[in-house]
Amino acid sequence: MTKKAERRTITLLYNDVIVRLNDMKKKKEVLKMPPKAKLSKEEIIETAFEMTRENGFEHVTARELAHRLGCSTQPIFHVFQNMEEVKKEVYERTRAFFTKEMMENPDGEPLFLYMGLRYVELAGQEKNLFRLLCMSDSFRMNSIYELAGAVPEQADARLFVKVWVFTHGIASIAATNTTSLPREEIRELLTEVYKEFAHEG
Repeated sequence: MTKKAERRTITLLYNDVIVRLNDMKKKKEVLKMPPKAKLSKEEIIETAFEMTRENGFEHVTARELAHRLGCSTQPIFHVFQNMEEVKKEVYERTRAFFTKEMMENPDGEPLFLYMGLRYVELAGQEKNLFRLLCMSDSFRMNSIYELAGAVPEQADARLFVKVWVFTHGIASIAATNTTSLPREEIRELLTEVYKEFAHEG
């Protein structure tokens, strides 16, 4: 074997050893890695809900969500196919939150009045959730009377919808401005509008 051929053989052997050592190092690192985090659907939704509450859903990326959960993005996409699915679930979680808050009525006020006041309050207090719920592409209706699907049994559907459209207008102002709307002023407006629409009916 010539010296040139000998050097070539040594170089090839050296490179082969380096490759094998690198492979062994990678395998060792894989073995040292902690097991993949197992996350429940509820955990992911609740975390995304809180992030939406803080900064709006437009800032809830897979990477940021994974960072908050303390894992890689893989466990998230093991549960959800994409972030659009996460958004749908956060939307439903937000709707459930608003419904619960608006139906509690601890003081036993007239239902239309309590629901309206609480809706406007939530729009001001939970601006990011309100935007997702009522001012995003997740909120779709073919008819304004689809709102009647949320009408309590004891309420007149058409009257409820008319009052609710007016209430939503006030809530939208509360959600998009820094102005604090006086509760008593809203109460007077809602009561007046309710009486007007009831009289029309």
